Amino acid sequence: MPLFLLGLVLGGLSGGITFGLTADGQLAAAIALIAAVLTWLGLATLLVADD
Repeated sequence: MPLFLLGLVLGGLSGGITFGLTADGQLAAAIALIAAVLTWLGLATLLVADD
């Protein structure tokens, strides 16, 4: 569960910063989604590789 929440927080933060800099909602949503998914995949890879 913490991994999921971390992805949401980092995705939201990235999307918020992107929206603040560009004022483009679609771009901000895409960046937020990409950041969240990469966070989940990257940390999941670390957990699997650690075993």
